[in-house]
Amino acid sequence: MENLIKRIGMTVMLLLLGACTAVTETTRIESENQNSRVRFVILHYTSEDFAESLRLLTLRTDRPVSSHYLVPEPNDATYTEKTLRVFQLVDESQRAWHAGRSYWRGKTGLNDQSIGIEIVNTGHCRLPDDGHNDVSAASSSLCFFPDYPESQLALVVELLQDILERHPDIPVTHVIGHSDIAPGRKIDPGPRFPWQRLYQLGIGAWYDEDTVFKYWTQFQTEPPSLSMVQQALELYGYKVADTGELDEATADVLQSFQLHFRPEVVNRRPDIKTAAILFALIEKYYPRELDALLNDAE
Repeated sequence: MENLIKRIGMTVMLLLLGACTAVTETTRIESENQNSRVRFVILHYTSEDFAESLRLLTLRTDRPVSSHYLVPEPNDATYTEKTLRVFQLVDESQRAWHAGRSYWRGKTGLNDQSIGIEIVNTGHCRLPDDGHNDVSAASSSLCFFPDYPESQLALVVELLQDILERHPDIPVTHVIGHSDIAPGRKIDPGPRFPWQRLYQLGIGAWYDEDTVFKYWTQFQTEPPSLSMVQQALELYGYKVADTGELDEATADVLQSFQLHFRPEVVNRRPDIKTAAILFALIEKYYPRELDALLNDAE
């Protein structure tokens, strides 16, 4: 009996030692069954200069925000480096606080699945009430948007290409702006951001002109109902209810869509060209869903 107790005690001790070894000495075997958690790249502008942007994005404040990357603007007096370069503020494996309340293609809280890029671009808006600047989103404000300098855009493109190479599962329709995921609340990166140029370099989504012309011709005589446009906007990714009315929420979404895909005319209305661009995009990127949408409308 005494020997049995000794053997049990020795067995327990060995098990405990084995457990300690397992915790401190792990063997890594890479599984093929995995992919990146990152599903979105979200582009922003920060209307503050570089120094203030860096402060706001790195120090704890009353309303803390952050971003994975910050891209300075040339000729900024607060930027003291000799050459323009990208600043990483949060590791890509970590959650940056840049998206806030957000939605795209059924996903909410996009901070969990996204990489955020802040680009210094000192645009501003003036409200008629008190004259204060507000670059969030105000349809009744007068806004001024400077061009993005070429040297800055070159850095943004290089950064995006690197990110997409590291995270190849990000769909092209998930390279989007803050205004896309937060209509009515945000308007960045604004109407001067060159989405079409990025597409031509293999980054993000854009429409085919021949397909737009096809729908534009069709809609001259048979325009889609507002309800159908709302369904199409929801299908592409935006959060909008099928109310059949041009309510404020729908106008906000149309503004965001136009800022991205029709920046030359941002009128917040479902005009024929806007609808043609929308349906051309869906035909290109979500053809199966388009068939279902068209069949439901018949």
